[in-house]
Amino acid sequence: MKTICFGTIIRQFDAINSTNEFAEKLLLNEKPCEGSVILAGYQKEGHGTGGNTWYSEAGKNLLASIILYPEFLPPASQFELNKVISLAVLYCVKGFLPNARVTIKWPNDIYVGYRKIAGILIKNSITGTKTENTIVGIGLNVNQNSFPSSLTNPISLSQVSGQTFDVLLVLQQLMEFLEILYQKLKLGEFGFISDQYLQNLLNMNRKSWYHKDNLAFEGIIKGVSQFGRLIMEVDNELVEYDFKEITFLFKNFQSQ
Repeated sequence: MKTICFGTIIRQFDAINSTNEFAEKLLLNEKPCEGSVILAGYQKEGHGTGGNTWYSEAGKNLLASIILYPEFLPPASQFELNKVISLAVLYCVKGFLPNARVTIKWPNDIYVGYRKIAGILIKNSITGTKTENTIVGIGLNVNQNSFPSSLTNPISLSQVSGQTFDVLLVLQQLMEFLEILYQKLKLGEFGFISDQYLQNLLNMNRKSWYHKDNLAFEGIIKGVSQFGRLIMEVDNELVEYDFKEITFLFKNFQSQ
């Protein structure tokens, strides 16, 4: 079922501090139609997950915030929405890079090979047992061809393909995938969503190296809990980790 406003750009800026911050202030006084988009060519104070900064060259990439009202989703199931958004961005990237290996790095970064092409920042406003609204911030590297050396592993659609893309077309494709998956979420198709998320999860069922408390260790990702904790097999035991509790070590994969 088509949602009237899904993908409609209600505000577009050449430059803004943060699209997520603008959406948050907007929701104090208005209730834009679900699926409305705030778009920027440049963010002066773009945010990533865990308080990180999202760097993007002006006019080169997709910087957007999407407003949703997932009132149907219990707060305990919020990670299902994270899966849906991650999958929508993943499918979008795969559509433009059909020959690339595109995966989700838990919980919601999108990678091409072992290089990051997109990040997602989700903010839920919860009252009691109801999710009033969700602001989804997405940064997707589209046409940028150089990045600061301080960023360890960024990449863009253009760098992989050698092409230049229309950012608005990329947004359109992203929103089409998001709408389809969001409708599946409304219908309670959690099994399908979870299967797709795990099938596309970086290092799923593969032994790899991680870092925790200044120590490196080998582990195998076996799944994700209901609340979004990473389930990993370490020394033949299953261990769960919270976001930012462990770090993926990519130095072993530079040649891959």
